[in-house]
Amino acid sequence: MAVKKKVEVQPENEALEEAAVEAEPVVQAEAPVEEAPVSAETEVAAAAEGKSFGTKFKAGLKEWCRKKVVGLKRSPQSIVLIALFITTALWLIWLFTFSKTIDANDKAEWCGLVVFVNTLLSILIIALFGSAFPKRKKPNLVFIALLFVFMAGIICCDIIYYIQLNNYFTDASGYTQADYDANPWFKQSLTLAIVHIVLIGICAVLLATLPLYKKLINMINTKKEIASNDMKEAIDVEED
Repeated sequence: MAVKKKVEVQPENEALEEAAVEAEPVVQAEAPVEEAPVSAETEVAAAAEGKSFGTKFKAGLKEWCRKKVVGLKRSPQSIVLIALFITTALWLIWLFTFSKTIDANDKAEWCGLVVFVNTLLSILIIALFGSAFPKRKKPNLVFIALLFVFMAGIICCDIIYYIQLNNYFTDASGYTQADYDANPWFKQSLTLAIVHIVLIGICAVLLATLPLYKKLINMINTKKEIASNDMKEAIDVEED
């Protein structure tokens, strides 16, 4: 009977050991992760994406230029206005040099007056330009003629200033070479007067040749093709 009990207990112990072995977690070694190689298709897609950005940039730049040309077709006189505005702005900046020259000049009587008249005409010519070319109306020929009169007056003022100041360096009763060398404002103002004459002359030429380059600008193709539903339409955004 004792032997039978021993034999019956052994299977129970084996069953417990097998259950304990099954309950233990099995730890597996992690396999190293390898990076997938970049395929040729991926490289082609990246290159296409970069190319599309360049294409979009060129298209945007082309559209910006087209809109600017359309704006010039509508108002080509803006070229003259920009030139006059730049010339007037430069003159107002140069006033410091002219004022220093006039302050140091006690012999040339007309220099201060012509600089004042020059400044007045340079400012008024901008306001006069708006009346000469009203928006959505035909140009006013009377005010256009006044623009040329104002430009001629500005050039005359510059010439009088140059002659008045330059004569005192050549006349015995005027300034000496030592005075000329001691005051650098004299030389600078004479140079700026010549530059101002050239700039006003350029503005006058632009105003006189406005009908000519207006026709040339209108010859530029500003039509935009729009594809929709397999149909292409040419649309010109310029006004009649």
